[in-house]
Amino acid sequence: MASTPAKASKSPPDTCITRKVRAVFLLCLSVVGTAVTTGCGDTDGDRDNGAQGFRQRSSVTNVVTQAIVEQPLIETIQAVGTARAIHSVVLYPEAAGIVRAVHLNANTWVDAGATLLELDNRDERLAVELAEVQLADAERVVRRYKQVNLENTNLPESQVDAAIATADTARITLDQARVSLDRRFIRAPFAGVVGITEIDSGDRIDTSTQVTTLDDRSQLLVNFAVPEVYVGKVLSGTAVEVRLWDGADKPLSGEIIAVDSRIDPTSRAFTARAAIDNALDQYRPGMAFEISVRAERGAFKAVPDVAVQWGADGAYIWTSLEGKAVRRDVQLVKRLAGEILIEADIPLGTRVVTEGVQAVRAGATLKDLNPVSADQTTSRTAAELRSNSDAPNNG
Repeated sequence: MASTPAKASKSPPDTCITRKVRAVFLLCLSVVGTAVTTGCGDTDGDRDNGAQGFRQRSSVTNVVTQAIVEQPLIETIQAVGTARAIHSVVLYPEAAGIVRAVHLNANTWVDAGATLLELDNRDERLAVELAEVQLADAERVVRRYKQVNLENTNLPESQVDAAIATADTARITLDQARVSLDRRFIRAPFAGVVGITEIDSGDRIDTSTQVTTLDDRSQLLVNFAVPEVYVGKVLSGTAVEVRLWDGADKPLSGEIIAVDSRIDPTSRAFTARAAIDNALDQYRPGMAFEISVRAERGAFKAVPDVAVQWGADGAYIWTSLEGKAVRRDVQLVKRLAGEILIEADIPLGTRVVTEGVQAVRAGATLKDLNPVSADQTTSRTAAELRSNSDAPNNG
């Protein structure tokens, strides 16, 4: 039997397809190689240009500045003092004796010279009468001697002199008797209001017995302490504002009328005295008052409080000098609302950095973003400040 011939196997795909795939693959490799070669050749230049641009951007610091101005430091001194009458005395008798009459009522007005109390004065009245008699007799003798000499009767000059001396002595004796009599009365030395008395008719008193008080309270005086730093600032004539310690009534206007000449070494303060008009008799001696005095300590340079920074050496600020950042040390004087008064050797008008201070370094170039007005502050300014603070420090 004839055998069946075997079938021939299929041949591989056409070689033209293989050649096309290989050509595409080689083309891709060529393109990638060219790109890599081009990229490697330009990397250094591009990196240099990018770094230079970054350095240029980071070397300028965006800030907001404000000019330094001069401002007077006016402070309010507050103190508490006790009032006293402009004229005030405690009355004591000048002599001891039995009280004959009391002519006063508590808290009533009396005129100057009014008799307030009378002591028994019978002996003193008799002494005055006797002195008057003796003086009259001595004066008659002098007149007689002079008349005799006028009639050509020569009396010794010594005899005439003795008579004149006797008359002079009698006159002095009369004056002394009148003074002793006057001391038996207690009279008001000035017009004012008398206080309560514990003396009654028939009491025996002496020179140590307090009879009553007398106050002229048409004006009240209040002494208060002022710190020594205000020497030369708080003077006579300075206006003050006074109110009762409880603050219930509206404040009164007053004036300083006296300043002490010494500083208390313990409290480091001096005493000032203010006068308050009390014509309506609303207030009394002994009341506690709160005194307010506005005093100027001088003029100082003022900067916003946000501009002041602290370092190891103390407080400082950043200023802009020809567009460059300059650090200046300052000494703080007083913190006010939103600003600080400083002492520093810095000209007025110098621009001080108020925003963006955290990114400022010495010598950095500053770009002032100070807006024309607060209402025109844009989000762009805030964004630039934030980007500036996030930038690395090259200083």
